[in-house]
Amino acid sequence: MSVSPLAARALLETVTKTGGVFFVLGRTDVGKSTLVQNLVRLVTARRESVAVLDVDLGQSTYGLPTTLTLARFTPGQEPPAPELIARVFIGATSPVGHLLQTVVGCRRLLDRAASLGARSILIDSTGLVEGPLAVEFKLQKIEALRPTHVLALARGKELEPILQACRRRADMTVRRLPVASAARDRSAEERRENRRAKYREYFSGAALRRFALQRVAVWGRMPQPPATELSGLLVGLNDAEGFCLGVGVLQKLTSSVVDVITPMDASDAVRLLRFGSVALDQAYNETLLPPRAW
Repeated sequence: MSVSPLAARALLETVTKTGGVFFVLGRTDVGKSTLVQNLVRLVTARRESVAVLDVDLGQSTYGLPTTLTLARFTPGQEPPAPELIARVFIGATSPVGHLLQTVVGCRRLLDRAASLGARSILIDSTGLVEGPLAVEFKLQKIEALRPTHVLALARGKELEPILQACRRRADMTVRRLPVASAARDRSAEERRENRRAKYREYFSGAALRRFALQRVAVWGRMPQPPATELSGLLVGLNDAEGFCLGVGVLQKLTSSVVDVITPMDASDAVRLLRFGSVALDQAYNETLLPPRAW
């Protein structure tokens, strides 16, 4: 876990015996997801279940990019296999421009995770940590999620504006961890290719589905039909509680129907559509099309 054996053992004892909500904090490419995966393996090896909130919109481990994902891991499988519990569609690969939606989505998934009965919940967050907007966003997210522990991975002082505030809180403990020597910065193209691969896998075998606007509603802003320039826009296909059942690629929008390409079969369960801010071309390259551009 890239910490001393004594520190690693103390952290593991906290996760398995004390439990709580563990918020993993750090900039991009410092090993946050690796730390979460290692903790999952160690906790399930001790015959404990653990829940993970994968809320890194751009570099998700267990979910599709542009979504927040809640997964549960139970003992008995090696390597531990995620059981998808719930998703929230944000429709973007960065919280910027979607700060409120991201915080609300994280809170909804945490409430769902608490109902699972797992002693520990691990939150793998985005790498947006530097600058005034990032600091405010992270502190507000921490305020909404109220973690019992903040696990900070930092090479230098980049997290200090956040950690200084968290250390003054009486309801959480801050634990600073070293960044593994094997952690390396990935290029923007590597990160884009990772997302392309996930889109390619998810949409393989996708088919055209039609949603009549007399039967479903739109949650949030809706493009004005026919909106032909928005072909390829990602659309969240949500249930009656607002959780994401699947994701579609917009093909056609009229005043009465929305056509999307999606791999999901259970289209009868869809009650709410949510239009995103990312469009995909046939090679799964992304284009940003935020609502303000509609």
